[in-house]
Amino acid sequence: MTTPRQKKRLTAPREEIAWFPVIDPELCNGCGECMDICRPGVFGPALEVGAGRPKMTVMNPFNCVVLCTRCEPRCPSGAITLPAAADFEHFVELIH
Repeated sequence: MTTPRQKKRLTAPREEIAWFPVIDPELCNGCGECMDICRPGVFGPALEVGAGRPKMTVMNPFNCVVLCTRCEPRCPSGAITLPAAADFEHFVELIH
């Protein structure tokens, strides 16, 4: 028997919660893996002029789902970091 997914609710307005990824442009190789994995559309190509593929940037930080960590381990160059989840757990409560 499978259990239904528990629903979550934020305890503060999303715009007041500083949970979002940061990309180190020195490490980013522009592969776009983050953009492919992120359903809410947090990432996009940076607007830069030059040869090669553009680096990625956090275009929509408040689209990031609080406590989601899917992008960080998928980044092959290790350019993505997220804040410590323990500092943000109080912003999410489970509802029944």
